[in-house]
Amino acid sequence: MKELKITNLHKTYGTKTLLGGVDLSIRTGDRIGLIGPNGTGKSSLLKVIANIDTYDEGEILKPNDYRIGYLDQHPELDLDKTILETVYDSPAPQIQKLLRYEKARLDLENDPENPTNFDRFTKMSDEMNLNNGWEIEVNAKTILSQLGLNDLNRLVSTCSGGERKRIGIAQVLISEPDLLILDEPTNHLDISSIQWLEKYLATYKGALLLVTHDRYFLERSVNKIVELNFGQLREYSGNYQDYLTKRSEEAANNERMQEKQNRLFQQELSWMRKGAKARTTKQQARINRFEDLKGSIESRNQADEAIDFNFDQQRIGQRIMDLENVTVEIGDKTVIENFTKSFIKGERLGIIGENGIGKSTFLNTLAGLHPITSGMYEIGQTVKMAYYRQLDQDLPGEMRVLKYLTQIADEFQTDGGQSVSAASMLEQFNFPRVTHGTQIKYLSGGERRRLYLLTLLIQEPNVLFLDEPTNDLDIETLTVLEDYLDSFVGVIIIVSHDRYFIDKTVDQLLDIQGEGKFKLIYGNYSDYLNTQSKAPAQTEKTESNDAPKKDNEKVKTDKKRMSYNEKKEWATIEKDIAETEAEIETTQAEMATQGSDAYRLMELQEKVESLELALLEYYERYEYLSELSL
Repeated sequence: MKELKITNLHKTYGTKTLLGGVDLSIRTGDRIGLIGPNGTGKSSLLKVIANIDTYDEGEILKPNDYRIGYLDQHPELDLDKTILETVYDSPAPQIQKLLRYEKARLDLENDPENPTNFDRFTKMSDEMNLNNGWEIEVNAKTILSQLGLNDLNRLVSTCSGGERKRIGIAQVLISEPDLLILDEPTNHLDISSIQWLEKYLATYKGALLLVTHDRYFLERSVNKIVELNFGQLREYSGNYQDYLTKRSEEAANNERMQEKQNRLFQQELSWMRKGAKARTTKQQARINRFEDLKGSIESRNQADEAIDFNFDQQRIGQRIMDLENVTVEIGDKTVIENFTKSFIKGERLGIIGENGIGKSTFLNTLAGLHPITSGMYEIGQTVKMAYYRQLDQDLPGEMRVLKYLTQIADEFQTDGGQSVSAASMLEQFNFPRVTHGTQIKYLSGGERRRLYLLTLLIQEPNVLFLDEPTNDLDIETLTVLEDYLDSFVGVIIIVSHDRYFIDKTVDQLLDIQGEGKFKLIYGNYSDYLNTQSKAPAQTEKTESNDAPKKDNEKVKTDKKRMSYNEKKEWATIEKDIAETEAEIETTQAEMATQGSDAYRLMELQEKVESLELALLEYYERYEYLSELSL
């Protein structure tokens, strides 16, 4: 078993302490999820461990033959190389052999009559017979195929940002290092690729250290959580759910201790304010105790501070967005064809589909940034839109944080009618006063995204377009954002690959399927994925543009009648639904009393998920049988 050991590691960035003497051991088989607020130094710690960034003091010990593979959030690749040369860019002899074989194979395919190409291919095939060369080749081809990288002769310069991220993932996976470090690996991946990556990492032979906002991915990929906050690391064994259970218990214990500690603090504060004529050794010890206590309470209060999405909203009328037979095209590609929908207050729509299918193009169309090809699209007069785009290109890098916000307004209204200054609003969004004079370009990626989100929400929109909002935002911010969206009274339309975020925030899905085809589904994303995997054609109850109205009318007139068994099912199905709903409520109530028993909580959660799946099937059967009963 190999081990990388970090001891008393320190790193500062300007006046900010990112790592304040941290210790960490990473052993073969460890699957570690690194979490913490944006700007605390998660990416910096990953780069230090990968020997890409420096540190001030401390020690990192590892065996001489220890290999580390690192995936950056935004991989820096040689644009003049091909995808093939990039994904096999590794000093490992087996990977270099595989690269030579692949080049020989491609040369022979391009010029099969050339004897030199044939001789080189034959030689490399013989070399591949040694030391599991073919096994490595099969693994590499599987990785490339699952990540959608097929044309390996393309130059990296011709690839999109999402393709470059997948190239970076393929590069580190194919090299099979002792320690695999992944910084936001799910960004730019579609659902099928994320699910495949989860399975791949589950059987990975080395160690894994990752940063991700995708809580389903975190739950299924790690066996240890390490939390970085205020320069310190705290370790929690288990997956993300185990971490939440333990943090909840800690919070409850801290709340019980807080009253006593605050009372002691007030006594010491009173003594300090009175002052002492002589600073004896005993009195100095008391001063030191006061300072320690003050620091402890201030740190705890700082740690307990949560971002406050306390924004008002503009009133929204009955007419919001009406689309009738809308067709959207980009270039020679039809994104969606004959789409009809009238949005009403309170609707939450998630747009899903494969990468490159046109999800962002359709969102741009709704935002008025891309024209419709045909049909009718009208927007109500009271609509005030805010569009959170994938790229925060609207943020001026040279401008300072506070000045940028005051360009929008000097003061803002909260949902309670209070006036809040721009500086106070920044502090509520976890931008301490020391950062207000910082140029935007020096913020971390997550901090820039948080500032971008703030500048949109303070303008009090009543229609929100969110394009991949989970990219680069930390879990804490996402949790507060989800709570804000839950109380949002307007319309929300989200493009996201994050299953957890979509499950929590939307109740309708628009599945864009290519060549203008689409499906409108009511319900939960995870349920839809389960339905797709079990019986996609037969069980989905969706609105689709696949069948013209005349065919629908014919189906209506020729519908079949209930069978004897269906009549019996129809007679009891409402009772079955009520009993299942009641059992879910009872189980969830029991979960609330099991805060200290993580194993029992997992059992109950599995039971709830099973009951919810059964309830979904009941709903689908109810819908089907109700149509037959008419």
